[in-house]
Amino acid sequence: MIGRRITYRVADGVRIPGTWRHAFIRNGRYFLTDLFIYADGLIDCWGLVTIEEFEEKLRTGWVATTLPDGAGASAHDLASWKFCEPQSWLTPGLLIAEVRDTIDQLNKRPDSTGRALAAVDVFLADRTEENRAAAEAAFLAVPASRRRYALGDMDSKDWPLRVLVAGPGGRTYLPDDPPVSQEDHDRALAYFEERARWKREYDTRVPADGPATPHAPAIQLYQSYPNKPVADPGHRALRN
Repeated sequence: MIGRRITYRVADGVRIPGTWRHAFIRNGRYFLTDLFIYADGLIDCWGLVTIEEFEEKLRTGWVATTLPDGAGASAHDLASWKFCEPQSWLTPGLLIAEVRDTIDQLNKRPDSTGRALAAVDVFLADRTEENRAAAEAAFLAVPASRRRYALGDMDSKDWPLRVLVAGPGGRTYLPDDPPVSQEDHDRALAYFEERARWKREYDTRVPADGPATPHAPAIQLYQSYPNKPVADPGHRALRN
């Protein structure tokens, strides 16, 4: 998610939107720094690189996702320390997938989550095995670190999604999940039907305090006033 982390760089007079995220650069020791990602597909990891070059930086460990126990680390002008039983939530594959999603978001095009939800809509409209398999493949293409956020539902997380695309008798991507029962699959279908109903109502809602747009433009009175008291200003005294 980009959120409020918005930046840009200027290239040949063109403003290129971007964002950033934290990362470790291994240059002797491990440096906690910001990884800048831009809409044109360039990534600044202490130097601008293409997405293919960034993959190589991950492969060689310049951009580090593995943090050895006891290794020295620092954040410029902030602190230095040694890792003690560090746990990293990312792998090179996950990080490159998340960066690709970020580039899609910066270009305002569907990322892997958007593509998965679009495939689910196709399946819900025409519930064939082919469409289910396509929806499952699209969902599994979402980085595992982002799947639980795909529905934007912090209560259900991705349970309805992973059950729906697995199908009755299928297995989800979580090894501890039991085989999907028909009852659970029906619950997942009901979830998406309710979700669609709420979306339709949201799209057609009318604000309680009136129409979304005014029926007529506001009236502007272009007047000036002398910088001195007026004995009887009348209704003009009510103006700011």
